[in-house]
Amino acid sequence: RQAKAYPVYDLTYQNEIAALREELASDYPGLHLVGRNGMHKYNNQDHSMLTAMLTVENILAGRQVHDPWKVNADALYHEGGTSLRQVPLPRR
Repeated sequence: RQAKAYPVYDLTYQNEIAALREELASDYPGLHLVGRNGMHKYNNQDHSMLTAMLTVENILAGRQVHDPWKVNADALYHEGGTSLRQVPLPRR
């Protein structure tokens, strides 16, 4: 374990993350990775919070309704712009 490890995008990053996600999903289905450190993904604060909110919705639904890994996947995202696809959350 390394304290405060920082995501580094290299040529094998996506393959390594995909393998890790697959292993965790099969071995620890109740473990949900969210935020910058949990996903080892560079997310700003609003993206990190959104991954947590979408994960809570998945847990409450009992299935994967949202894919938190798609948050901040748009390279054209700008603060306050329209590139971040808005994901409507169910009303309570």
